[in-house]
Amino acid sequence: MFKVTVKGGTLSRAEIDAYIFYTKKKYGIVLPDELEIILEVDGDYVNISYDPPFVFRAHRATDYLVNDAAKLNDSKLSEMRDKIPNTL
Repeated sequence: MFKVTVKGGTLSRAEIDAYIFYTKKKYGIVLPDELEIILEVDGDYVNISYDPPFVFRAHRATDYLVNDAAKLNDSKLSEMRDKIPNTL
């Protein structure tokens, strides 16, 4: 399970769960176990950061985009592995 750290104030468990849900909905994937979500309370606002920095990647597989290669079937994964990247 990933770690959640709250800095600069306190948040209820419901608020923390809402920020976790927001992160999952925004990136549309299962969060990695080594991820730390840092919630910095700044008055009425909360800044969200990730350690290590969270990188969103879109994978293009035969004319459609997916945000997680795990969603592809075996033939699409094979096609993605065999693809030669552009050197430019």
